[in-house]
Amino acid sequence: MAGGPDVAGLIEDDAVSVITEGLVVCDICGSGSAPHLIANCARCNAREHGYCMEGLTFLIPLIWFCNRCQRNANRAPRS
Repeated sequence: MAGGPDVAGLIEDDAVSVITEGLVVCDICGSGSAPHLIANCARCNAREHGYCMEGLTFLIPLIWFCNRCQRNANRAPRS
């Protein structure tokens, strides 16, 4: 790709990181398509398409918490 990032010699994970840097991608499917349908966790910055979430939704809330952060918030405090 002319003018793109130079990924020669990088392992696949590094190359993907360079190529997707600055793009919003879903943590579930890895796609950056339909960025207007990607929610961003208010606590940990996880990103998921509404259609990739366990609780399928096409209405992306302004403030959203991923399942992991919701589970951690609902745990009993440590004593």
